[in-house]
Amino acid sequence: MELAVLDKIAAADSPLHRWDGRVKTVLFLSAIIVSTLLTHWYLVAGLWLAALASFHALQQPWRHLVIRLSIPFGIAWLVFLSLIFTNGSHALFVISFESFRLTGYQEGLELGFLILLRIMAAVTLGSVLSFSTPMIEILETLRLCKVPGLMVDLAAMMYRYVFILTETSHNMRRAQLSRMGGNSSWLRQARDIGKVAGYVLTNSLDRSIRIYKAMLSRGYNEDSTGADFFTVPISTIDWQIGLVGASFLAVFVVLNVII
Repeated sequence: MELAVLDKIAAADSPLHRWDGRVKTVLFLSAIIVSTLLTHWYLVAGLWLAALASFHALQQPWRHLVIRLSIPFGIAWLVFLSLIFTNGSHALFVISFESFRLTGYQEGLELGFLILLRIMAAVTLGSVLSFSTPMIEILETLRLCKVPGLMVDLAAMMYRYVFILTETSHNMRRAQLSRMGGNSSWLRQARDIGKVAGYVLTNSLDRSIRIYKAMLSRGYNEDSTGADFFTVPISTIDWQIGLVGASFLAVFVVLNVII
């Protein structure tokens, strides 16, 4: 997804978009932490459903979320499968080949399903936050939460320039295909893709050095501070919504402890 498209989505108009970014960022990041700590799959599933309902409130096409979830789902599915056959002591099923047996365990199935739901819930919550809040508001909220300034600055630069790297790699790949690079053998194509990746990484390193030197020449250091980004106090209604959301998360934590 291009930077301009993501910024356009974050600038859309919906009740969730109009919510104060400071409260929203703290609440959603807390929800991500809670989703990784819950130990009952149905509680994680409930939090994931709440995240999906929040995305629906954004009034955005579902394909944006599906694209975001595709890679994490693939990773979560691999983790799920690996845990089924490697974790546990109570055999659930056995897959037999000629001289090979693969045993699936109940404990691995339960743990793998729980981790799969955790990954999907956390990524969905993060996606809803990024779709509804400009990145500058998220980063400045982290700065208000006393996250080290160097980490916030690095995150801002990574967010800004990762799209440039992606665009550069796509342009180089299209140029390669326009010169009939896609009709060569798979070995030649793999070598060409490696060359493109190496060229992109080399250029990104050179560019990062130039940008850092330019920042130093303008007086940047780790303790540099700028003008306050947030100049308007959080409204009462935003505080109230934030308290409702925090209470919702607290209910999940309490249920996880007492059940």
